[in-house]
Amino acid sequence: MEQTDKRKNLALISIMLGAFISLLDTTIVNVALPDITTALHATSETIEWVISGYALAFGIVLILAGRLGDKFGRKNIYIIGISLFLIMSVTAGFADSENSLIISRVIQGLAAGLFFPQINATIMDMYSGKSLGKIFGILGSVIGVGTAIGPLTGGLLIELFGATNGWRAVFFVNVPFVLVTLVLAMLYLPKRTVSTKKISFDLPGVGMLTIALLLLLFPLISNGANDFKPIDYLLMGLSIPLFIILYKWSVYQEKKGNQPLIAPNLLKNNQFVSGMLLSLVYFAAFTSIFFVLSLTWQTGFNRSAILSGLAISPFALGSVLAASNSYRLIPLLGRKLLMLGVALVIVGLGTVSIVFHLHDGTFSAWLLFLPLFIAGIGSGLIIAPLNSFTLSTVHGIERGGASGMFNTAQRIGSSFGIAVVGSVFFRTLGNTAATSKASAFSDSLQMSMYVNIALLIVCFLLIFRLPKNI
Repeated sequence: MEQTDKRKNLALISIMLGAFISLLDTTIVNVALPDITTALHATSETIEWVISGYALAFGIVLILAGRLGDKFGRKNIYIIGISLFLIMSVTAGFADSENSLIISRVIQGLAAGLFFPQINATIMDMYSGKSLGKIFGILGSVIGVGTAIGPLTGGLLIELFGATNGWRAVFFVNVPFVLVTLVLAMLYLPKRTVSTKKISFDLPGVGMLTIALLLLLFPLISNGANDFKPIDYLLMGLSIPLFIILYKWSVYQEKKGNQPLIAPNLLKNNQFVSGMLLSLVYFAAFTSIFFVLSLTWQTGFNRSAILSGLAISPFALGSVLAASNSYRLIPLLGRKLLMLGVALVIVGLGTVSIVFHLHDGTFSAWLLFLPLFIAGIGSGLIIAPLNSFTLSTVHGIERGGASGMFNTAQRIGSSFGIAVVGSVFFRTLGNTAATSKASAFSDSLQMSMYVNIALLIVCFLLIFRLPKNI
C-alpha cells in the first residue's frame, strides 16, 4: 500500500510539473519581448507572435489531444508532448532569428496542448471521492501560481543574466523542470486500462474542429489588445456555422455507432456544459488581470520587470492558500463556495480600482497587497472546485475528450478576455485627458478593471445554473 501511494505521489508530481511549465510559458515571455526584439533585430509586431503563436497552437489542439489520450493512452501522449516541449524549449533558447524563435514557440504550444489534457484525465483515472477534490485543489494552486508568477520569474531571470542572455534563460529555465517531469512520467504514470479497440477516431471531426478553432482564436490572439478589423469579425462569425456542422456530424456519427471527436452526450450533460461555460467567462476575467497590471507597472510607472512581477505576486499567494484548502469547503458550501470566490475577486479588483483612483501617478505596490491577496483567495476558491465539479461528471473513455473541451474553453476565455479588456485599456489610454503618463495608465487600468468586474458579475449569474451541491 505504501509503495502504491509513493508511485501515485510521484506520478502526481510529474503531471503537476507539466501543468506548471505549460502555464508559466503563457506569461513568462511577456517581460522579455523588448530584449528579444533588440537581440534579433525584429519588429515588435512580428515578435509578438512569440506570445500569440504559442497561445494559438496551445488552444487549437487540446480537444484532439484529449481524444488521442483516450485512443493511444494518456501516458504515451503525455510523454510525447513533454519530450517535444523540451526540444522546443532548447531550440527557442538558441534561436538566432525571429523566424526560428516563432517556429519553436508555435511547436512548443502544440506540445503543451498535446500533454495538458492528459493531466485532468489522469487525475480522474487515479483518484475519486474526497481525494479527487483534494488533488484538483492542488492543481488549482498550480494553475494560479503558474499563470501569476510568469512575469516575476521572467523579470528575475533578465535581472540575473542581463538583457543579452536573460531572454534566452526564459526558455532554458524549462529544461530542468521538463527533464524531471519526463523521468517521473516514464517511470510512474499509470499505463492505459481501456482497450484501444473500443475507441475509434474521427478524422473529419478533427478537420472541422481545427478550422473552426483557427477561425475563432486567430483574430482574438493575433490582434491581442488592438482594435478588431471587419475581417476579424468575419472570420469569427464563420466559425459559428462550422461548430454547428461539427455538432450535427457528431450526432450523425454517434447514431451510426461510431465515436465522434466531440461526444454529443457531453454537450447534453448540463453540469459539464454549465461548468465549462463558467470556466470560459472566469478565465476571460482572470487572465487579463495580469496583462493590464504588468503593462501599467512597467510601461506606465517605469518599474522594472522584477518589481512588476512582485507587485502582482500577492494574487498568486492568495490563490495558492485558498486552492490548496478549497476541497475541505466543497462538501460544506457546495456552489456557494463559487459564489464566495467570485464575490472576493470582485471586492479585490474593486479595491484595486479605488487605490488607482485615489493616487494620481505612481505609488507603492504595498497598497495593492491586500486587495490582490483577497482577489487571489477568491480565485483559489473558484478554479479548483470548478475543475473538480465539471470533470467529475464525466466517466470512462470520454475523460480525455472532456478534459480537452474544458481546457479549450479556458484558452478561449483567456484570449477573449485579453482582447476585450486590452482593447478597452488602450482605447481609454488614447482618449484620456490625464496630464502625466502614470495618471493616464491609472485611468486606463481603472476602466479595464470595470470590464473585469462586469465579467465576474456574469460568472456570478452563471453559478445559479449549477446544482446546489457540487
